[in-house]
Amino acid sequence: MLPRLLYIADVPVENSLHGSALLFRLLLDYPRDRLRIVETGAQQSLPHRRLPGVDYRHVPQRMGRLRRTRLAKLVDSVAMIGAAHVSRAIRTATIGFDADAVLTVTNGNGWLSAVALARSRKLPYYLICHDEWAGGGATLAALAAMKERIFAQAYRGAASRLCVSPAMGAAYQRRFGVAGEALYPARSPHGQVYEGLSPRLAARTRGRVVAFAGSMSTLAMVEANRRMAQAIAPLGGRLIIYGPATVEAHPSLAQPNIELRGLLPPDALVAALRNDVDILYLPMWFGPGEKVNERLSFPSKLTDYTNVGLPIFVSGDADCAAAVWERDHPGVALVQHSTAIPDIAADMQKLFENRQLARSLAERAKAVGDLMFAATTAEQSFYRTLTHRS
Repeated sequence: MLPRLLYIADVPVENSLHGSALLFRLLLDYPRDRLRIVETGAQQSLPHRRLPGVDYRHVPQRMGRLRRTRLAKLVDSVAMIGAAHVSRAIRTATIGFDADAVLTVTNGNGWLSAVALARSRKLPYYLICHDEWAGGGATLAALAAMKERIFAQAYRGAASRLCVSPAMGAAYQRRFGVAGEALYPARSPHGQVYEGLSPRLAARTRGRVVAFAGSMSTLAMVEANRRMAQAIAPLGGRLIIYGPATVEAHPSLAQPNIELRGLLPPDALVAALRNDVDILYLPMWFGPGEKVNERLSFPSKLTDYTNVGLPIFVSGDADCAAAVWERDHPGVALVQHSTAIPDIAADMQKLFENRQLARSLAERAKAVGDLMFAATTAEQSFYRTLTHRS
């Protein structure tokens, strides 16, 4: 019997991107009457993207406007310290739900309240670690040692620790002395899994269209996409960006060969990529201070990318998660460690013109992805964790 599960965290549970998509897919078949979602971050899930039939609550984030000012680090530091105490609003959001266990994601500060609530009610709590928390974020540098202690204590006390990559689990075991179980992002349990490669690969005249799918939460990611567009422009290439990015927010994306198509549902995204695109772009440049995340976090977009049946081009340091994935599974992607536009252009020309290489990369990525990111694998692992340790 699965436990009555109370989710409390800043990450919205919705059918969209990153950690939100991971949670949505993981909980999609969870019994509706045994689950309550309490979202504590500034971003709230959209009703049409939520788990159907599940009770959602939202506790607004305090001092939200100040987080966009020069006081952001101070505000986030105060919020972090305050989150260790369960607010009245969070307690109110749990009324009427007799939980057996608490689930949270170690992003933002809401997870601290989740752990505090679980401890106060003597409930087991389960951590999903999607990004590095202790070594990231916008808190004051003087609090780095405190953050490490807070995270270490919570990590060791969890009923289980689900890490988004083996590298993260291994790193945390070295730091905290406790093993973490790898839980890769997964495809949707009810989404279409294509059997063949994209029809674009078999076309007599291939296009020169590159696509990036996802959000660009850092300037480094915006710059990576701008460099790609600049690299393929002399080759007659176009870059299509599927995601929430806008020219108003990122003026540097106002390039003649960049097209912004907005955020699509996963099934519609995969269909669009198969029909309109020739190469999938996966940059792993998160920006200054994010090297730990580049190494430990796993790019969740690979779940859908590998379902498309197209070659994948990775741009990132040698130790970034996507580059390590390619080394563990040779031939799943073409990897470039240089940010120089001529180096990127040379690789893209190879992919545009070498049909055999493009097809070989697509076939390998499809085969590996179908095994690694199967929805049943992640769901069964998650359910097994809850029933064996709760």
